[in-house]
Amino acid sequence: MKKAKPEHRREYWKYHVAAHSFEQALNVASHLLGMSNAEAMFYPLMISLHVFYARPFKHPKKSRRISHTLIPNNLSSVHDMLIQMRDRIFAHHDKDSKITDTDTGVDLFQLVVVVDGGEMRPGVQTIFPTENQLGKVQNLCDYLYRTCMNKAHEALIRCIGVAPANGIYRVSTDFEDRAPLLIRSELSTEQSRGHLKETKRRMPDSSR
Repeated sequence: MKKAKPEHRREYWKYHVAAHSFEQALNVASHLLGMSNAEAMFYPLMISLHVFYARPFKHPKKSRRISHTLIPNNLSSVHDMLIQMRDRIFAHHDKDSKITDTDTGVDLFQLVVVVDGGEMRPGVQTIFPTENQLGKVQNLCDYLYRTCMNKAHEALIRCIGVAPANGIYRVSTDFEDRAPLLIRSELSTEQSRGHLKETKRRMPDSSR
């Protein structure tokens, strides 16, 4: 395996993580399209969609964020909507989100209390997209997933030269080339799907 430059390792890491996030956002958007907004999991999945989508743009280190120039012009308004909703409503509970209803001007973030038989249950107003909006979100996530996958592949080939033998590999977090970028691994047969043997963890025994 060839010696990889630190900047190439960072670039691969950035696009690998981004592609995975957009793939998950695409999966969530596709699932939401088949759901009723009255279902109990609709709101948690809306949070998941916005968090997955925004993650590649929100890394605290600028070098790990993907560029907004990757967003196609015809879907830039969809991107802006997702980021604003993530920042002001879904990832944070801002008192004034400054995202308002187009007809009434009332802020879309509203705390609600449901009173039933003297019991008071807290909640928030559920905000749901139209089928057309979700379709555009799907298109944006799919485009960014494919774009980042291509960029991740190009960066990986710059790092290792040729694709290694079939198998499972851990990606090193050592960007200074003190360790191989790809480390051969195996999946655990004792843990959940996709769990590596060398990272096996068990929950602490609650009976102690």
